Amino acid sequence: MSEKRAHIEVVPLPRYAQTDPKFVVSGLCELGDDFFASNGIPHRHDFYTIYWIKKGQLINTIDTVTHAVKKNTLFFLAPGQVHKMEFSEKIEGYMIAFQDAFMCLKDQAATLMGINSSLFFNNQFSSVITLTAEQEKDFEMVVHMLMKEVNEQAADYETAFHGLLRYFLVLASRIKGSSMLAAPEQHASHNSSLFLQFKNLIEEKYTTLKNVSDYAGILHIKPVLLNEISKQLSGITAGEHIRNRVILEAQRYLYNTDLSAKEIAYKLGFDDPHYFSRFFKKYTNQTPSEFKDASRASV
Repeated sequence: MSEKRAHIEVVPLPRYAQTDPKFVVSGLCELGDDFFASNGIPHRHDFYTIYWIKKGQLINTIDTVTHAVKKNTLFFLAPGQVHKMEFSEKIEGYMIAFQDAFMCLKDQAATLMGINSSLFFNNQFSSVITLTAEQEKDFEMVVHMLMKEVNEQAADYETAFHGLLRYFLVLASRIKGSSMLAAPEQHASHNSSLFLQFKNLIEEKYTTLKNVSDYAGILHIKPVLLNEISKQLSGITAGEHIRNRVILEAQRYLYNTDLSAKEIAYKLGFDDPHYFSRFFKKYTNQTPSEFKDASRASV
């Protein structure tokens, strides 16, 4: 009898870091056999990750969405996203990884809103970009310069790496359709900053706080204003963001573990497992068991 899967492993960056624990840029083949073996098991990272698949193909599952990733594809993972990669053939490419403390993406003002919304944080919870041959040249140049900085570690190499990484993200954001060049007005900048704070608070507190009023109180604004800002900047209300985050985590556990709906309910801060099941069905049109059966059948 196989062991019950009750946890989703969190992989720290130093496991992959060869020269610096804050960031990594490496060819995939250079990461070794352990990298390929461990990526076949659902897991999370505690760092930001960018994969560029240059040759070959793989099946990549991010949370509960499966992508067939072919050559010249970039995909982006935020900390905490559950993913696994199944390699159908030998692949070539790169991995860029960095700690939030190095880039501070979550804490930047509205000038970085494009990166946050379109690459690492969005309603689809993932970003997959296919590059043209012309676009590939620019990214190849930046990656080679990143690798050179890491390998040589000349004076101020962290500053150089930071700038090159920012440029890489700008290029990707342009392709994704989110330009970071427009300078927002002060009012819009303040609203964007509040919205990012709200999204960060959800990540920290979604298992204990599930009402818009709780988050509005922490941010010292009225719930109706928080809903207006959220609707303006993301197209959905603050309440929907909170519910979506709870539902996503429930789906992660249902898809990647053998925990029962009751066990998942308690993990997510629900005192009443029956209420959790009703909550889940209301917003997904499936009971937890129906979602689990459907997701397992599709694997």
